[in-house]
Amino acid sequence: MKDTLVRFSVAIGGELLRMFDRYREMHRYPNRSEAVRGLMRAALIEETITRDESEAMGVVTLIYDHHVSRIARRLTDVQHHHLDRVVTTTHVHLDEHRCLEVILLRGPARDIRELANDLIGTKGVETGRLVLASAKPVPGRNGAGPASHRHEHDHSHNHDVAGEY
Repeated sequence: MKDTLVRFSVAIGGELLRMFDRYREMHRYPNRSEAVRGLMRAALIEETITRDESEAMGVVTLIYDHHVSRIARRLTDVQHHHLDRVVTTTHVHLDEHRCLEVILLRGPARDIRELANDLIGTKGVETGRLVLASAKPVPGRNGAGPASHRHEHDHSHNHDVAGEY
């Protein structure tokens, strides 16, 4: 079912409007309304993932020197202790010494943050970062519910529930 669009006015001008228009162009929003909707969704997602119990997806990126004593083993052990949270892991060799590991996590936001901190804090990790996203859809995409779209390889799916197509 499609939600009814409601028009409302926003008074804005000066440098803030110029900055917003640059933002809209840089992010390739077709118009100001789409840009406002995008910012609103982003703010609502940010609010959602700050709640510890909310269902979240996390992407942890780690860079480490694989010559550091048993670091790959320690990172693997941490992941094996959280099989219910680890969705997948990708390992890339950056050079002769350094590796990039990308770990996709799913679960309550608090659990994802704690697991990410354990991984990032592992002795030998040079740098690590967690990016959190809500695993639940945020309403209002193009005035409707969850987004449905086609991909390049011509398989379509609905994003009602992350991971279920």
